[in-house]
Amino acid sequence: MSTLAVSAGEASGDLHAARVVEALRALAPDVRVWAVGGSRLWRAGAEIVFPAERLSGMGLWEAAGRVPALFRARAAVLRRFRTDPPDVFVPVDFGGFNLGLADRARRLGIPVVYFIPPKVWAWGAHRVRRLRRAVTQALVILPFEQPFLRDRGVRAVYVGSPVADHVGSRRWKPQPGTVGLLPGSRRGEVERIWPVLAEAAARLGRGRSLRFLVGLAEGVDPAWLEPAARRFGLEVGFRNDALEVMERSQVVLAASGTATLECALVGAPMVVVYRLNPVTYAVGRRIVRVPFISLPNLIAGEEVVPELVQRPAEEVARAAEPLLEPGPPRNRMLRGLDRVREAVGRPGASERAARHILLHLRGGVP
Repeated sequence: MSTLAVSAGEASGDLHAARVVEALRALAPDVRVWAVGGSRLWRAGAEIVFPAERLSGMGLWEAAGRVPALFRARAAVLRRFRTDPPDVFVPVDFGGFNLGLADRARRLGIPVVYFIPPKVWAWGAHRVRRLRRAVTQALVILPFEQPFLRDRGVRAVYVGSPVADHVGSRRWKPQPGTVGLLPGSRRGEVERIWPVLAEAAARLGRGRSLRFLVGLAEGVDPAWLEPAARRFGLEVGFRNDALEVMERSQVVLAASGTATLECALVGAPMVVVYRLNPVTYAVGRRIVRVPFISLPNLIAGEEVVPELVQRPAEEVARAAEPLLEPGPPRNRMLRGLDRVREAVGRPGASERAARHILLHLRGGVP
């Protein structure tokens, strides 16, 4: 029986890791899995050695409060490396935590297959050397990551995007007068971005007959959104299926993140909005070295969708207005979104990642 160790530090990583573990166990039912993870990995059959829910945070201030839990999780994994060493270690995303574990695993002679490795192309090019030392293979989910890492000596393979698996065949079928609002998935993020989206939506609605739908990420409480909606006199409908909001909206105002790639694959026109804690933003401007923040633009290598970072609601509304109706701005964006979908490729990322991991478990990869 082979043993796999997985480390997924937050909700999205837990989801991606669980899908890979499910695909792996369909191929090799006898594989045993222990993990830092959440409820999804547990339902996929992993033994949870530390709960991922204690680890997630975003931004400098938010992450600082998680430091004691991060140390406890690291200690739990290192103990398990000694007492129950896996045949392969699979860190999933969460680079600030997982890269150190990957480095320790390699020092102990444990092969490391990093699924969704750190975004060294964005803000940590100096970490490429560390990644090259720490991983046996990197399984990447953005098409431009494979050549970037290979050119720097990291053994990387593009397995496709898990977002394509999630979106499947769902496509844009807009309903007249519908505007989608996607405020993010973490409470701090939502509390910073939602007031901007709410005010921008209220501005769009002046003199127009519009209906506003809010796509709620898992764990987002509508009560977080109600004060700002009342402040701007905005009436909204809530949907737990964000893809439905994307499908039905003439334009989507979306917090930067995975939802923007979902929008692109659905084919929904969008305006990307983001706000950070001012200190986090000031630090980030000094270390981030990419021209775009949104996944559609990064994948396309050009500005397909407008990005408004730390910008006021008035500018967000102004960017969205020309996308409400057919015309050259919307047509250009739709063509750009088609290019993004083509670059991402077909679904099946989880199964392809599982097959690569299985090769390592069976000793088939030198």
